[in-house]
Amino acid sequence: MPKIRDILVHVSVEVAQRQRKCRRDSGRIIAKGEHCLVVKTNPTNDDYSYSVEHAKPMLDLAWRKLQKIYADMGLPPPTLITREPGQD
Repeated sequence: MPKIRDILVHVSVEVAQRQRKCRRDSGRIIAKGEHCLVVKTNPTNDDYSYSVEHAKPMLDLAWRKLQKIYADMGLPPPTLITREPGQD
Protein backbone atom coordinates (compact mmCIF):
# COMPACT_ATOMS: atom_id res chain seq x y z
CA MET A 1 0.00 0.00 0.00
CA PRO A 2 1.45 3.40 -0.92
CA LYS A 3 2.45 5.79 1.84
CA ILE A 4 -0.16 8.46 2.67
CA ARG A 5 1.16 11.93 1.90
CA ASP A 6 1.26 14.36 4.82
CA ILE A 7 -0.14 17.66 3.53
CA LEU A 8 0.49 19.43 6.84
CA VAL A 9 4.22 18.71 6.78
CA HIS A 10 5.14 22.37 7.38
CA VAL A 11 2.97 22.86 10.46
CA SER A 12 3.64 21.44 13.93
CA VAL A 13 3.31 22.07 17.63
CA GLU A 14 6.51 22.38 19.60
CA VAL A 15 7.49 23.01 23.18
CA ALA A 16 9.81 26.00 23.07
CA GLN A 17 13.34 25.00 24.02
CA ARG A 18 14.24 28.67 24.33
CA GLN A 19 12.41 31.97 24.53
CA ARG A 20 10.76 32.95 21.23
CA LYS A 21 8.75 35.88 19.89
CA CYS A 22 5.29 35.34 18.48
CA ARG A 23 5.23 36.12 14.76
CA ARG A 24 1.75 37.68 15.05
CA ASP A 25 2.61 39.90 18.04
CA SER A 26 6.32 40.57 18.55
CA GLY A 27 5.56 41.87 22.03
CA ARG A 28 4.21 38.43 23.00
CA ILE A 29 7.06 36.31 24.33
CA ILE A 30 6.75 32.54 24.12
CA ALA A 31 8.55 31.30 27.22
CA LYS A 32 10.83 28.28 27.30
CA GLY A 33 8.64 25.23 27.94
CA GLU A 34 5.49 26.81 26.48
CA HIS A 35 3.65 25.18 23.56
CA CYS A 36 3.63 27.08 20.27
CA LEU A 37 2.52 26.53 16.68
CA VAL A 38 5.46 26.43 14.26
CA VAL A 39 5.00 27.08 10.55
CA LYS A 40 7.91 26.47 8.19
CA THR A 41 7.52 28.87 5.33
CA ASN A 42 9.99 28.06 2.58
CA PRO A 43 12.66 25.65 1.31
CA THR A 44 15.27 27.18 3.65
CA ASN A 45 13.04 26.11 6.55
CA ASP A 46 12.58 29.52 8.10
CA ASP A 47 10.11 28.93 10.87
CA TYR A 48 7.57 31.24 12.43
CA SER A 49 6.37 30.61 15.95
CA TYR A 50 2.89 31.56 17.14
CA SER A 51 1.66 31.67 20.71
CA VAL A 52 -1.35 29.52 21.57
CA GLU A 53 -3.74 32.50 21.66
CA HIS A 54 -2.55 33.75 18.26
CA ALA A 55 -2.48 30.25 16.74
CA LYS A 56 -6.13 29.53 17.63
CA PRO A 57 -7.71 31.75 14.92
CA MET A 58 -5.33 30.26 12.34
CA LEU A 59 -6.20 26.71 13.38
CA ASP A 60 -9.93 27.54 13.42
CA LEU A 61 -9.69 28.77 9.83
CA ALA A 62 -7.76 25.66 8.77
CA TRP A 63 -10.40 23.48 10.50
CA ARG A 64 -13.22 25.19 8.58
CA LYS A 65 -11.32 24.78 5.30
CA LEU A 66 -10.76 21.08 5.94
CA GLN A 67 -14.43 20.59 6.83
CA LYS A 68 -15.39 22.27 3.54
CA ILE A 69 -12.99 20.06 1.59
CA TYR A 70 -14.54 16.94 3.16
CA ALA A 71 -18.04 18.21 2.38
CA ASP A 72 -17.14 19.18 -1.19
CA MET A 73 -15.71 15.69 -1.78
CA GLY A 74 -18.72 13.99 -0.18
CA LEU A 75 -16.56 12.38 2.51
CA PRO A 76 -17.56 11.75 6.11
CA PRO A 77 -15.38 13.60 8.63
CA PRO A 78 -12.61 11.54 10.22
CA THR A 79 -12.83 10.20 13.74
CA LEU A 80 -11.30 12.74 16.08
CA ILE A 81 -8.25 11.61 17.99
CA THR A 82 -8.06 12.82 21.57
CA ARG A 83 -4.82 13.04 23.46
CA GLU A 84 -4.41 11.45 26.85
CA PRO A 85 -3.61 13.94 29.63
CA GLY A 86 0.13 14.42 30.02
CA GLN A 87 1.01 13.30 26.48
CA ASP A 88 3.11 15.61 24.32
